[in-house]
Amino acid sequence: MHDYPTNSLILRSHVVLQLPTLFTTFKTYMDLQDIAQKLTSLLSLQEVDHLLDNITQTRGTLPEEISSLERKELQAQRHVQESEAKKEAIEEEIADSRSEIKNIERLVKRYEEEQMHVRNNREYDTITKEIDLQKLEVQLKEKFIKEAYGRIEQQKAQTEQSKEAVTECQKFLKHKKAELKQLVDKSQEEERKLSEQREGIATSIDAHLLSRYEHIRKSVRNRLAVVTIKREACGGCFSRIPPQRQISIHEKKEISTCEYCGRIIAGVVDDE
Repeated sequence: MHDYPTNSLILRSHVVLQLPTLFTTFKTYMDLQDIAQKLTSLLSLQEVDHLLDNITQTRGTLPEEISSLERKELQAQRHVQESEAKKEAIEEEIADSRSEIKNIERLVKRYEEEQMHVRNNREYDTITKEIDLQKLEVQLKEKFIKEAYGRIEQQKAQTEQSKEAVTECQKFLKHKKAELKQLVDKSQEEERKLSEQREGIATSIDAHLLSRYEHIRKSVRNRLAVVTIKREACGGCFSRIPPQRQISIHEKKEISTCEYCGRIIAGVVDDE
């Protein structure tokens, strides 16, 4: 057996006892570094998103105007189709009425032939009444046909009006799209680089936090999802943050949010 010095045993025992504490301290340090890195990544992502938003803003309301014109064009095209379909339906009704008139005329002619061979006045009067009824039916159908032609003219007018609306929309669309293309071409390369940069940053952020960031961006007016505390207030909604809360946020032990507006708070900026 080997005899170890007493002091060496005490030192080894002390180191072994300290290992859990050292490990916990190291883990805490790494956790803090991880939180800080996440906040830094979010700020970098927001900076890129802000530049992309600026590019989008230079296009003004052109995308919305184009979408609105496309909807109007589609609606006008539907009106053209509906008017033409109604006109065709009316034309079919006219054709049916003309066919029915011919059938009635043949029936009237047969009645008139029968009338020549009646045996008494009663039969003659009965056939005469039937002929009169059929002729009245012809008059009603001819009136219907006349009115139907009037409705066809209305549908033709509506069709032309809708076609003019389609043409007008297409003219404005061509102009607006050319204007938008000119703006897009100017910033296309910059937008491509920023989009690639954004994708690289986004992949370094865990999905849950990224989703949270995107949700906040969409729900706030200025699209700032990540802010800092300035002059003891939230940089997003300017609500006052209590001193104790500021200390906790400054230590970056967790991802903190403003309890008033929900924005992520990345840190505390010292007053200058």
